[in-house]
Amino acid sequence: MAVDFTLLLTELAREFDQQAGEGARDNFLRKVGHRIACRVTLPVCETLLNLELEMNVQLAMLGWGQTRLFLDETQACLRLTHKDLPLLGSTGTLSGRWLTACLAGLYEQWLMDQPNATENCRVTWVSQTSSTALESLQFEYGLNRTTTGCSLRQDD
Repeated sequence: MAVDFTLLLTELAREFDQQAGEGARDNFLRKVGHRIACRVTLPVCETLLNLELEMNVQLAMLGWGQTRLFLDETQACLRLTHKDLPLLGSTGTLSGRWLTACLAGLYEQWLMDQPNATENCRVTWVSQTSSTALESLQFEYGLNRTTTGCSLRQDD
């Protein structure tokens, strides 16, 4: 019989949200994502296509969906579109949103670990409230808009 931790994780999410609040939760889960990325590492990737493929191999192993990468040179950022993240949330939080910060931390660490990564780049996401937003999550990896972009290059 397979063990199901859904109830435990849902109640943990509720209690964490109630006691710590959304900001503390997101910071905590981002750090958890960093730790997961250190355990589930990516090889050095020379192209965005390679990086996308390697990320999807690891995401599939985790059962966490898949991603598409797009280099937005006009905004100096890497855009990540993620689909099929497991649904987990606490009361008052759209189901699935609770793992968004964890996924952001995972992506952030994977990208920081690539050679020639620019320091101080962060993964951010747009909070979406509609039920259709669960179909895909949008992330950006880059510096803030007042500085130059992170060092990433499009596939040759």
